Amino acid sequence: MPRTSRPPNKSKASGRRGAPARKSTPARKAPRRTTSAEETRPPTPPPPREGRGKRNTVKNTPKGKPRARITRTPEELAGPHYLYGVVRTEGPLDFGPIGLGMPPAHVHAVREGALVALVSSAPARVVDPTRANLLAHQRAAEVMLREHTLLPVAFGTVLGSEAEVRRLLRSAQDALTRTLVALEGKVELGLKVLYHREHLARRMEFEDAGLRRRENELETEHERRLGQAVELRASLDMAAMLEGLHPLASATRTDAPVGERMLLNAAFLVARDAVPDFEARVRMLAARSDLYAFRFTGPWAPYSFVDVRLGLDDSPEPPDSRRAR
Repeated sequence: MPRTSRPPNKSKASGRRGAPARKSTPARKAPRRTTSAEETRPPTPPPPREGRGKRNTVKNTPKGKPRARITRTPEELAGPHYLYGVVRTEGPLDFGPIGLGMPPAHVHAVREGALVALVSSAPARVVDPTRANLLAHQRAAEVMLREHTLLPVAFGTVLGSEAEVRRLLRSAQDALTRTLVALEGKVELGLKVLYHREHLARRMEFEDAGLRRRENELETEHERRLGQAVELRASLDMAAMLEGLHPLASATRTDAPVGERMLLNAAFLVARDAVPDFEARVRMLAARSDLYAFRFTGPWAPYSFVDVRLGLDDSPEPPDSRRAR
C-alpha cells in the first residue's frame, strides 16, 4: 500500500511514535499584579558597621556646570596670599592644587567685579626663589593661560590677607582692566639666536676672498678687519629675521643678549590663532642658514609686555628672581 504524505496544516506528532498529537492551547495571559505602596519604596540601606564612620563619596561634576564652591577657613582668609596673576572673566574659577608648596597649594579666585585675582595660601610673607618654587609659579601660570588671558605677576608677590587682595583689585582696577583688554587673546613667544663666531668668520673668508689675510698684513690687523665684518654680517642677519617676523606679532621686545654666543634675545606678543603661522615662519628662517642656532619657546604668559605698578610699597620687597624657563 502506498504511503500518504503528512498534511501540511497538521502539527508534527510529539512523544512516542504512534501517539496522537496534542492540541496546542493558547498561552494564558498572566494576571496583572498590583503593587502596594510598601513594595514601591526603595530598599532601606543596611546600617553602617560598628567602628566605622560614614564613607565620604566624591561625585563627578557634569560638564558645563560650575564646580562646587570650596569653603575656606578664617585662618586661610586672614593669612598671607600668594598672587599668581589677574584675569578678566565671569563665573566661578577654581584651579585646584597647582600652587606652591608640597603638597601643592589650592589655587582659587578672589573676585572684585570683572577682575579676578588667582591666589593660594602662602606659608609666609616672603617666598624664597628656590627652583621648586619658581617652577611651581611657572606651572600654575601655564595652566591658567590655557583658557584665559592672563596678566602675570612677578614671582614672590605676597599680600597679607584676602582683604588686601580685594583692596589691590579695587585700587588698580583701571590699569589692570586696560592692560587685560590690550592683552586679550595674546601670548608671548620667545626666540633666541646663537652662533659660533669662529665658524661664521671662516665661512665668510671662504665666500669672500677680500676678507682673507693680505700679503704683509699683520695678523692683529686681519683679525680686527675680519671681526668687524662678522659683526656687521650678524647684525644684518638678525635685523632681517626681526623684519620677517614683525608682521605676525602685535608687539616685539628685544633684550640684551646673554653670553658671547647669543646674537638675538627677543620676545613677541602674538595672537593665539597666529602661533602656528609664527612658528612656521621661524622654521623657514632657520632652514635658510646653518650659521645660526635657534631656540624658540612658548607660549608663555606675556611677562615682557606688562608694566603695571600694583602699589605694594607697604608689603615686604619680594626677592629678586628670574623667570624659570
